[in-house]
Amino acid sequence: MAPHERREDLIRTALRVFARRPPGEVTPEEVAEAADVSRALVYRYFPNMAELRREALEQATSELLRELVPPKDLPPLEQLRSSLVRFIAFADSYSPAYVALLRGGSVIATEETEAEIDRVRSGVLELILDRIGARSPSPLIVLALRCWISAVETAVMLWLQERGRTAEELADWLLGQLVAMLLASGAPEEELRTLVAHADPSA
Repeated sequence: MAPHERREDLIRTALRVFARRPPGEVTPEEVAEAADVSRALVYRYFPNMAELRREALEQATSELLRELVPPKDLPPLEQLRSSLVRFIAFADSYSPAYVALLRGGSVIATEETEAEIDRVRSGVLELILDRIGARSPSPLIVLALRCWISAVETAVMLWLQERGRTAEELADWLLGQLVAMLLASGAPEEELRTLVAHADPSA
């Protein structure tokens, strides 16, 4: 296996392991065993687990951002619902890692992981603004959307721990929260009417 292929294989293997166990608890030996290679080979490509976790997170977030882009032939609200369902499924597939990243005081929370999480938040914000037709949003609309994105992160984390409803029900609830937060944002009424009309033509 070529070096770049081996490196990619180790990252993929680490992601599979992180889907089962919190990344902060995973050892190089576990990754080596899952990849069917020696511990020394893991260290040859990744001097420490922190670097492997960082590389894995970068790859996972890049894949998530691509996955979140919904088909444009759906109405805007359905596009956002589609993205929500995909996000919930992604978080579910990496449940231990997702919870560990968002839980305060996590040993895997570093400036680099925070930067990757912020990259997802910024990407989601840009996607929402594009799909609801907000070309020059007011600061209050942007603030409401940022708060909603944080609410989504927390709600999904709690859902992963409690499983009190289906993923589809959670997505519908979160979409309702988005509409409510936008309407309660205090943004100019004309802007809100335009956004609501664009997002839901039947309204």
